[in-house]
Amino acid sequence: MKPDLSSVSFSGDGLPNSPKIIADKINNLDDLNTIKQDVYSVGGIVDDLENKFSKILNKEKSIFLPTGTMANHFAIRELSGSNSKALVQEQSHIYQDSGDTLQTISGINLIPLGLNSSFFTIDEIKDIIHKNSISRVPKNIGCISLESPVRRQKGQILTIEYLQELYDFAKENNIKLHLDAARLYMMTSASKIPIHEYTKYFDTVYCSLWKYFGAPWGAILAGDSKLISNMFNTRRMFGGSIPNSSLNAALILSNLEGFEDKMNDSYDNGIKLFNELNKTDKFNILIRDNHSNVFEMEYKSTDEYSKLRNHLINNDIYLPDLNAENYGIINNSNYVDIRINISILNKSIKEIYNAFIGS
Repeated sequence: MKPDLSSVSFSGDGLPNSPKIIADKINNLDDLNTIKQDVYSVGGIVDDLENKFSKILNKEKSIFLPTGTMANHFAIRELSGSNSKALVQEQSHIYQDSGDTLQTISGINLIPLGLNSSFFTIDEIKDIIHKNSISRVPKNIGCISLESPVRRQKGQILTIEYLQELYDFAKENNIKLHLDAARLYMMTSASKIPIHEYTKYFDTVYCSLWKYFGAPWGAILAGDSKLISNMFNTRRMFGGSIPNSSLNAALILSNLEGFEDKMNDSYDNGIKLFNELNKTDKFNILIRDNHSNVFEMEYKSTDEYSKLRNHLINNDIYLPDLNAENYGIINNSNYVDIRINISILNKSIKEIYNAFIGS
């Protein structure tokens, strides 16, 4: 059995998705005849989508892109300019999971900092800048890219205090900043800090449009108009100008409506549920500082977890499959990552709690 749109799923950042679910969502759009056509991802409803996210992210201009890998690549490439080095978290997606895209295609060396950590310190940056300044071929740092939440670090969030300190240092040293906020809404629902309070520190911001908006693909990159306005030519050069993006854009816009409030309610419900389960002697769900929507749940044995999972499936509630691909994330022994997403709103907290306790 697989979850559907009426299920509660503790996997992923959004509602369950499949080819049939996506097709049904497209068929259920208000009026397919009124969707404004784009041409190679330019104009039409794509303009509406880009303008919408420019306002959300509080930036002058946005561009619709096929993937987050491309969005991060374009941002670091443009912000670095003629400089061939950029600083990133060692645990970041752009460093660990993007096939050395910037090094191979754009000739930009990514320097990883903060080994096995969600962040790196200002002193680490100063050390790299000093070493570069005394090398035989000095090179300036073009930009610093930060991911938050950090996927490989259980969705850890970078604090506003840290971002302020980094922003002040970067401004003083004329270094540009990029934010990989693929899971932006997971971060703000946990911290209760408005989106623009995060984005104001960065020259460019990327947000995923498929992870939780029910679309098959999509990413948005926002920044100054001077930086973004002609980026559609770079998108074409990289083979990213999808001939017809209008249906996908319409799907994202329809699911965007009210999503922030839903995610905030979902997070609050999830925390209430986990706290109630932790009061029993049957469950131990870790709630760490600076987390987003990812939590670790302890299990005593794989057999016991399997029994719990099968029992919950009978109640249309789905825990992660222990045999599923983790995409580089290393779990602690006898712990499984569970995620809060808007599917938790499909049932009352009492109903979900009773299903867990009745296992």
